[in-house]
Amino acid sequence: MISAGILVLFIVIPSETCIWIPTVEQQDFCSAQYVFGADILNRSSENEMFGFVYNIRVADVYRYNGIKDIVKGFKTIYGEGRANSCGPQLLDVNSSYILYATEREGELQIDDYRQMQYVEKDDIDRMSQMYDCSCEVRFNYIAVQTNNADFQLNPPTTDQCNVPSDYCRRSFYCKRNPTGSCVVGNHGNCY
Repeated sequence: MISAGILVLFIVIPSETCIWIPTVEQQDFCSAQYVFGADILNRSSENEMFGFVYNIRVADVYRYNGIKDIVKGFKTIYGEGRANSCGPQLLDVNSSYILYATEREGELQIDDYRQMQYVEKDDIDRMSQMYDCSCEVRFNYIAVQTNNADFQLNPPTTDQCNVPSDYCRRSFYCKRNPTGSCVVGNHGNCY
């Protein structure tokens, strides 16, 4: 009986931890169903350990599936609670955010967020004009995780961009050029 409990402990706990994998913001943007600017009107929770419910007013829409006006009509979004292994998604009431969100089980869930006071015009321009979600963004994860700079990715196809080793997470973008090939660029300050 004790060995079964230990087995569960070693299987469940590692799968519930927060693991850092290098990304660029374009990957976060393209993996979300919706990206929009919103004002946080109210926060409530029956149990802060498990999650928060936010009443929101959507101001701007940057990514959406289908009809933009549907996103403008979003009124409620759910965030992770204090028990989340990656930390709570605790947003300040009466503040504005860019929210990356996905619908799960009929509820709009926060994937990621950034407070608008830290968002610059270049960030908005990059999201709305330069992120091309039809391009595959590729990281050299083997070189990053093994600290082996000698390992190189294969050259990118016309549908791919390889992230350079000296990349800037926030200002990086991958976009198709006039000939249809995906190319790497930077727009805005390097963070």
